[in-house]
Amino acid sequence: MSPPTLPSTYGAWLISLFLETMLYGIGILQTFLYFQWWSNDGWSIVGPVIVVMSFETIQISFFFRSTYYRFVQRFGMVQGDLIWSDSLQLLANYLTAFAVQLYFASRIYRLTRESVKMATTSSAGIYVVILLALVQISAGIAQTIMSYKLRSYAELRKTTAITTLQTAASCACDVAITVYLCVFLHRNKQGLPRTEKLLNSLMMNAVNRGMLTAGTSAFTMALFLKWPDRFWFFLSLAPNSKLYMNSMLATLNMRQHVRDKAYSNEWNTIDLGARPSSTPRTGHPSMVSAVEFVKPDDSHPGTGTMTMTVTETEYPSSLSVAMIHDHRACEY
Repeated sequence: MSPPTLPSTYGAWLISLFLETMLYGIGILQTFLYFQWWSNDGWSIVGPVIVVMSFETIQISFFFRSTYYRFVQRFGMVQGDLIWSDSLQLLANYLTAFAVQLYFASRIYRLTRESVKMATTSSAGIYVVILLALVQISAGIAQTIMSYKLRSYAELRKTTAITTLQTAASCACDVAITVYLCVFLHRNKQGLPRTEKLLNSLMMNAVNRGMLTAGTSAFTMALFLKWPDRFWFFLSLAPNSKLYMNSMLATLNMRQHVRDKAYSNEWNTIDLGARPSSTPRTGHPSMVSAVEFVKPDDSHPGTGTMTMTVTETEYPSSLSVAMIHDHRACEY
C-alpha cells in the first residue's frame, strides 16, 4: 500500500474544515432564528437546543485547535500524531448525535403515547431507538479512548471494529426513528385532504432528515474501512454532527410553515367524532362523521357558495385533526 499523500491527508482535512465551518454558520443562524421565533418554548425543547449548540461549539473549536497545531506550529511537516484536541472534538461529535437522537425519541414518544393504533408498539419502538443511541455513544466513547491511547492516525486501523459498531449503530438509530415516525403518521391518515397534506409533509421531512444523517454515517464507515490511515473519512465525519444540529433546528423552525401549508386554500376542519362504543346488537365500533368546510370557489365571486363534504371515518380521526393544532406533531 502506498504511503499517505498530502491530498489524502491535509487536503481532505481542509475540505472537511470548510464544510463543517459552513454548516456551523448555518446552525448559528438557525439558532438565532429559533430564539427569535420560538422564545416561548419549554425547557424540554430549549434545553436540547442549548446542549447541542454547546457541543458543536466545543467540537469546532477543538478542530480549529488541531488545525492550528498542524498548519502553524508544525508547518512543513505532515503530522500524523493524534493530540488531545483530536480526541475531544471526536467525542463532541458523538455527543451531538446522541443528544439529537434522544431528542427525536422523546418527541416521538410524546406524540405516540396517546395513540390507540400504536399502543402495542409505542414502547417497543422507543426502546429500540434509545438502545441504538446508547450503543452509538458507548462505542463512540470507547473509540475516542482507544484513539487517544494509540496517539497516531496511522494506527487507527486497530479501531476498525469499534468504529464500525459506532457508525452502524448511529445509522440504524436514524433509520429506526424515520421508519417509526412514518409508520405512525401513515396509520393516522383519515382521508381528510388537509390532514393528509400535513401528514405527507411531515413524512417527507422525516425521510429527508433521516436519510441525510444516516447516509453520512454509512459513508463515514465505508471511507474508514477503505482508507483507515488516510483522512478521507473526515469528509463525512466532521460535517456529520453539524447535520444533526441543523436537522433538529430546521424541524423546530419550520413548524409554523408546516401548519400554514396545511391550512393553505382551505378553511377549518371540524371533527365531530367521539370514541367508538360497541353497539349492543353488533358489538362493532360505531362510525363517526368528519365534516370538512372548503373555501368558496374564487372563480364565482359574490356567490357566497360554500361546499360541505361529509366523510365517514373510524376513530381516532380526532388524533389526526388534533395534530394540525399541536406543535408536537410538527417537531420533526
